[in-house]
Amino acid sequence: MSHAIVDVSNFYVSAERLFDPSLRNRPTIVLSNNDGCAVSRSEEAKALHIKMGAPVFKLRDTIRRHGVELRSSNYELYADLNRRFNQVIAEHSDSCEIYSIDESFFRLPTLPSGLGDVAGAHRIRAAILRAVGLPTRIGLGPTRTLSKVANALAKASEKIWDGVVDLHDEDLRRRLLAVWPVEEVWGVAGALSARLRPLGVRTAADLASMPPAVAREVGTVVLERLVRELAGVECVELDVPPGPRKGAAVTRCFGEPVSDCATLREAMIRRAVRAAEKARHEGLVASRLIAFAHGSRYKPDAPSASRSARLSPATHDPRAIGALAGNMAEAMFTPGAVYSKCGVMLEGLHPVAATQGDLFASADARAPQLLAAVDGLNERYGRSTVRLAAEGRGARAYDTKRTMKSPSWTTRLAEVPVAH
Repeated sequence: MSHAIVDVSNFYVSAERLFDPSLRNRPTIVLSNNDGCAVSRSEEAKALHIKMGAPVFKLRDTIRRHGVELRSSNYELYADLNRRFNQVIAEHSDSCEIYSIDESFFRLPTLPSGLGDVAGAHRIRAAILRAVGLPTRIGLGPTRTLSKVANALAKASEKIWDGVVDLHDEDLRRRLLAVWPVEEVWGVAGALSARLRPLGVRTAADLASMPPAVAREVGTVVLERLVRELAGVECVELDVPPGPRKGAAVTRCFGEPVSDCATLREAMIRRAVRAAEKARHEGLVASRLIAFAHGSRYKPDAPSASRSARLSPATHDPRAIGALAGNMAEAMFTPGAVYSKCGVMLEGLHPVAATQGDLFASADARAPQLLAAVDGLNERYGRSTVRLAAEGRGARAYDTKRTMKSPSWTTRLAEVPVAH
């Protein structure tokens, strides 16, 4: 079996274009939280030299001059499309590992010639395009690392390779690795590539030929595995069953600065309730809560504080977690300070069945049925249809700004597109 990885071309932009044909062939960028920076760019936007992470306020002239379309991040849409394209992969491969929102590793048979199944990869690309509508690229290789390099090559020269690159062929692999910069190799960050250059390692081929013992000295066992995988020796297998979640975090910048305690408390409770919902969705309870709030790092004497507490017994009840997070917000608040972000992290997650009781805790026998009813209503009618009173109602000025967000085309019944 050979390794393969599929990624979606300019995923966020491609997702926006799926339901808004007016964006096609037009320079388009999708923005980060609070509509601050470019996090996804169409090929037309890249041709205008709009860089990843570029602040919008620096792009105003380019946006106006070239008619660049802007969209706020629509995470609900992107998560649903991620689920859909992985379902298609699962129909063609019995091994699929989600690597990120727009990338997944999977396995395909190796042909009798020893090459990868390029035709099969093209069939999967066609199936994803037909069933989901997303354009993709696929890299094939005898190891995960080589498949990732192949995928990067497919991105860099999509017209040459038609979206699929196979690095099973040793001669082709040798020629391509010889011209691929080492800093473009998966796992070789800027600092590591700087340490490698004095050793004469400038290309992926140089790294592949590096003695494993030297690689371990330079970059620990992680770099040694990378070197072996570039040479075609498999060291890392697919992690198909997703490991249990170890934590659940909800951290967001405010749309507008917060300077009063009641607003900070309300924002903190909203994040705590969302974190509890994440844990509950996976049948997990948390044994530790961490909350933090801080101001802008660009301003002098910005406030910064955090609190943590044990949850005993472990729980995923938003009432308990939200109340504790709200109290933490009050304890952290400094009068006169201005806050730009707050967040909550739940740690020590484990299955509900493995929860150890607390002799001194008062049990709420109706809690499971109550939470199931709340989750059922929110799933049917939309998140926060039923909420804690302490969360407040409606949008708030501190909510993350997404002023150019597209509808939730696939996850909210009222926003499903209708053809006339």
